[in-house]
Amino acid sequence: MKTRWKAALCLLGLLCLTGCGASAPETAADGTAWSEDWVTVGNVVGVETPEGLTARENSDALSAKGMYYATWSLGEAEEVLNEDGEAAQVYDAQVYLLLAGYDSTAKAEEAAAEWLDMAYEQYAVDTEAVETRNGQEYTVITYTYTSETNPYAWGVSAFGAYGNYAVSVELSCREAFYGNALEILANFLDHCHYAA
Repeated sequence: MKTRWKAALCLLGLLCLTGCGASAPETAADGTAWSEDWVTVGNVVGVETPEGLTARENSDALSAKGMYYATWSLGEAEEVLNEDGEAAQVYDAQVYLLLAGYDSTAKAEEAAAEWLDMAYEQYAVDTEAVETRNGQEYTVITYTYTSETNPYAWGVSAFGAYGNYAVSVELSCREAFYGNALEILANFLDHCHYAA
């Protein structure tokens, strides 16, 4: 009898917890109905994965700190050893989306500006432009990596803020990558939907 009672309490607790997680928004700010097929990052960004990209990772491991990230790949994987001597999969190109929540819009804008400044410190930046994609404004830069240990040679990144969230989208490319990185990033950003 006690075992049944404990099992019933555990089940009740689990049912209560299922309501604790935030559900996906119903619509995006661009008026599109939120789709279950999108990669939802932090219940703020829904990415309709563009053709040619493969969704790889979607993590809320740092959600307690208000940070979320997701990755997509393009092309074939190659196993390489990282700085720690551990094997890692490296693709022809890879997209990284980072989302960080703050308690105000001003702080989110400051964070996005700080990320842009850090990019200038870490990369050899070639160009910078402001673009609007699917209603969202970004600062877009192109650059080469200065680190000799980075398996990627060059890339493009977009930095912006949506409400009280800072957003960074980076496309990192191998030396021999054949694609037009600016077009790929623009297409990816066009497929990003923000919660209404």
